[in-house]
Amino acid sequence: MEIAPVPHRTTRGEWRRLALGLLVLVPVVLLVVLPAVLGLDRYVVTDRAMDGSLARGAVVLAREVPPSDLQVGDVITFAQPDAETDELIVRRIVDIDDGVATTQADTAGAPDPWRLPLTDTAYARVSVGVPWMGYPFVLDGGWIWLAMAAAAALWVALFANWRSPTKVVKTAQTGVPVT
Repeated sequence: MEIAPVPHRTTRGEWRRLALGLLVLVPVVLLVVLPAVLGLDRYVVTDRAMDGSLARGAVVLAREVPPSDLQVGDVITFAQPDAETDELIVRRIVDIDDGVATTQADTAGAPDPWRLPLTDTAYARVSVGVPWMGYPFVLDGGWIWLAMAAAAALWVALFANWRSPTKVVKTAQTGVPVT
């Protein structure tokens, strides 16, 4: 009588590792590789001014367009004209008059106090926003939380189903004639 090996069956642990790997890999591909291939820029919304459509912590993907392509209703990312910092903000265009745009936050009842002269060669027009993906970059110490989450995911993927190998013991054959 011959004993055939039993085919290997996938275990729950293998499916969990696959699901965890996909859970980490898919957002990375969608937010890093795909925008680069499509020629989009990534920005993180850092304030709550656009909470009606783009909440704080959202990652927005934007394409550079010439000022002549901008229309009322477009959401753009730009440096505030009167600010001392180069921090970018996200606002909706509510009026364009003689090459000057009036912007407004979705949560505000009135337009912004500044007017944006459309003199640059291109402006980042928002194509799509992905909620919550930018929170590690908005929160204080966000990089630490992101690194800890990545380390925990790696630990689970590597050691969740860790088992010591079983020893194979061969039994002595008895009653076998020697020729």
